Amino acid sequence: MAAKQGAVTSWGREVSSGEAWARVESAATPEWRKQLSSWWKGVTDEGVLLHEGDLEADSLVVGPRPLVVSGSVRLKGLLEDGHAADHTLLVVLGDLEVENVATVSAMFIAGNVRIRGLLFGDSLGDDVFSVAGGLKARALVEEHHHLHVAGALDVDVLVGSKLTAPGKPRQKLEPHEALLRGAFTVEEEDEDGVVDSTLDRKGLLEKLRKGKPVLADTRLGPVEKAIAAAKEKVAKGEKAPRIGLSLKKLKAIPEEIFSLTGLEGLTLDSNPIEVISPRIGELRALRSLSVERLPVSTLPDELCRLPALKKLSLRYCDKLTRLPEAFGELESLEELYLDVTGLDGFPEVLTRLPKLKKLWWWRFFKTPPKKLQVLVDGLGRMPKLTHSGFFQGEVANLPTNLAPLARLKQFKLGLEKIPATEVRRLEAALPPGRLHVGY
Repeated sequence: MAAKQGAVTSWGREVSSGEAWARVESAATPEWRKQLSSWWKGVTDEGVLLHEGDLEADSLVVGPRPLVVSGSVRLKGLLEDGHAADHTLLVVLGDLEVENVATVSAMFIAGNVRIRGLLFGDSLGDDVFSVAGGLKARALVEEHHHLHVAGALDVDVLVGSKLTAPGKPRQKLEPHEALLRGAFTVEEEDEDGVVDSTLDRKGLLEKLRKGKPVLADTRLGPVEKAIAAAKEKVAKGEKAPRIGLSLKKLKAIPEEIFSLTGLEGLTLDSNPIEVISPRIGELRALRSLSVERLPVSTLPDELCRLPALKKLSLRYCDKLTRLPEAFGELESLEELYLDVTGLDGFPEVLTRLPKLKKLWWWRFFKTPPKKLQVLVDGLGRMPKLTHSGFFQGEVANLPTNLAPLARLKQFKLGLEKIPATEVRRLEAALPPGRLHVGY
């Protein structure tokens, strides 16, 4: 065993596997002992360190020998395992109380566990943290590491999915929502902040070993945090804010949003919201709205009457087959993103939009030639339109008549696959310099 500063300390006397198991046989439940037995064999063949009674220390690193503690373990700092061995084993026959845990091997606790901070488990699905009693912790963070709790669960946050327990954590969050910078890797970030992340195993371990904070304030969920931050800006008299609520598993727009009547930007992408509340019409200062990848089949008329709305994105809304007649009342709309796969054809209501300058069509997959021609013809009936384009997907043949596009200042072609001959034909149909290939 090694102490926090690297000084070697003998945490117990060496005993045989059989002698140590005799202590285990009277602990916890048969189910817990049965699970432990599958890890016991092979790991304990060369002997076990047995600590009699309670173990109290600043920190503890388990390995290479398995350690059995007949009493409870109380640590001021970090409990860590995996030292100098591929697999190690910690068995505590009493309770465990610790600041943080970082485990890459197996830990079995016969009593209750109290973790004042975070438990981090990372073993590619090979190992387990098993508790026969209850578990209380601020956060459980697992990277393919099994967490088994037989008793009561009192956990604020879970990052991961491999938790087996009779209860549930109060929140299930992504790494960037639960951890501080340096403990996660940003996978996707937009103007509203980080929207996708993965654990930074090395960064998280380094912070834990140095005793640095790793947990973000999780008393409020990410949605509540965003709303609270917006309210704070308004209270300070700052410019009306924007709120990003992408990938938040929302089934409806939070009611608190509608109290932010000065809100200028709202992003709701990739949420299972099937119905947009008519209360959206209360956000009369809204200038930008993105509802991409929402499974909506209709838009409320109230959305179509937002007086300040300049930009609207309906990309990947493939259940939206038509736009409502009230859509023509969007008097300030200048830029619009639409999903081709859902729409029946060209929405004629677009020709009534007085300020629409940019119309971007997305997702061309097995789009019939007739539908392509309908879209191109529709663009020709929009005298205020200056920019348009086809994005994402593939097209084997462009429409026969491309003349309606000639009046545009720019046409963008951002398809993954289109014959070079069709690109040249489009280029010839437009005035010089008007075609832009790419996003």
